Amino acid sequence: MSQRPVLATSVALPLVRPAPVVAFATVRPLVVDLDDTLVRTDTLLEGLLALGFRKPLQLPAALLTLRHGRARFKREVARLAALDCRTLPYDEAVLAAIAARQARGGAVHLVTAADQSIADGVADNLGVFDSASGSDGRNNLKAASKAAHLAARFPQGFDYIGDSVADLQVWRAAGSAIVAGGSGISRRLEREGLAVETLPRPRAGVRDWLKALRLHQWSKNALVFIPLLLAQEFFDQAMTVRVVAAFLLFGMVASGTYLINDLSDLAADRMHRTKRFRALPSGLVSIRTALPLAMLLLVGGLVGGVMLHISFGMTLLAYAGLTLLYSFRLKQVPLVDVTAIAGLFALRIIAGMVIIDHPVSLWLVTFTMVLFLSLALAKRTSELVQAQQGGRGVVHGRGYLPGDAPLTLALGISTGVMSIVVMVLYMSIEAMPTGLYLRNGPLLLIPVVVLLWVMRIWVLAHRGTLNDDPVVYAIRDRASWMHAAAVGVLWMLAVVKIP
Repeated sequence: MSQRPVLATSVALPLVRPAPVVAFATVRPLVVDLDDTLVRTDTLLEGLLALGFRKPLQLPAALLTLRHGRARFKREVARLAALDCRTLPYDEAVLAAIAARQARGGAVHLVTAADQSIADGVADNLGVFDSASGSDGRNNLKAASKAAHLAARFPQGFDYIGDSVADLQVWRAAGSAIVAGGSGISRRLEREGLAVETLPRPRAGVRDWLKALRLHQWSKNALVFIPLLLAQEFFDQAMTVRVVAAFLLFGMVASGTYLINDLSDLAADRMHRTKRFRALPSGLVSIRTALPLAMLLLVGGLVGGVMLHISFGMTLLAYAGLTLLYSFRLKQVPLVDVTAIAGLFALRIIAGMVIIDHPVSLWLVTFTMVLFLSLALAKRTSELVQAQQGGRGVVHGRGYLPGDAPLTLALGISTGVMSIVVMVLYMSIEAMPTGLYLRNGPLLLIPVVVLLWVMRIWVLAHRGTLNDDPVVYAIRDRASWMHAAAVGVLWMLAVVKIP
């Protein structure tokens, strides 16, 4: 237990300090829980995720400490993970309740089953608590243990803000309950005859889940339809159904990997200008829900892919492996990160070719790789420009340094131009000789339209106004739709027989 002022410590040692003498007037002291109450997350799960993604070799050693009890386990995870308590998603309703109690002259204490170092870090960050107590490496301050601790410390009574079944014994000792969210636990307490106050908490709605699963990102998986379109086999119903199934399976795997990526990037996203409002960083969707769902989508999509077509399944497995490698490590390595993103787009094109049993076109894969390398560099350039304009100079969690924008700008524009050259070579060497195209003139105008669109993207990136992934941006951009319509018209003129 610690008293204000509280200092955050990176090595969690038990603090031997006398319990504060509680003076009672008319206002009872307010005791506040931490996990899923003051913060809309579980700090132990956050620590385990941080170890799993950043220090995976240390995770087994941390798990072995469970044989010494949960308090020792929490201490080791807190020591190794070293969470930044400044970035945790604090609950506004609980903070308002704390401010209201202090305005009435009441003392407020943080008492949590999280390790003492976590309690200290949170108290030091907020600066609103009269004391902060947590598990000390020996005693797990939870449920009955917490209830006994508080009853002895506040014999004249206290109010308690908690969130779960584990807090039932604490509320019974308090004689009343303040519940953070969760109407179910509130009804149970009311049936026991306790006075209950429920603090409102926003819940994830359909729109939040759609964003968390990145359903709008499924548009990128439409690349699996490109080989079917170029081969002009879309009138084959069985083939089209197979490609649609491949698209859906790609979406499942992609959504699973997006959730895992968000879980790996929680701290960085919470420091981002817009990403901090996403469902996972903000705490609208819990880690307990997101992680099992991610595994279900990932494993289900891979099994379905192998059952649909073995070569497609292997390509989908390669996509999932590269995505996870990107989430764990590659996204932190400058330039390697954008190359990996380009590779993911190339794998989508390869999947589209193998699902219709066509030979893999090196030209088409190269064009896709180079084009999306340029677009990925455009996103990084825009992020660097925005960081410099905001006085930050770096992009958190990405490994880029101040001054890297000219490098990403030069590489991005050159690869963008290169992609157009590869596109022209693909058309002249591979596509046109097939005899599938009745007119070559309209076909050769397509690279011009694509080049104009790429130049538009780079103007936005250079100005720092490209606020999203270029592909997602294009879906919302009217000018991009006009470019896409022009490409569609030119392609139709090249393939459709006009009487």
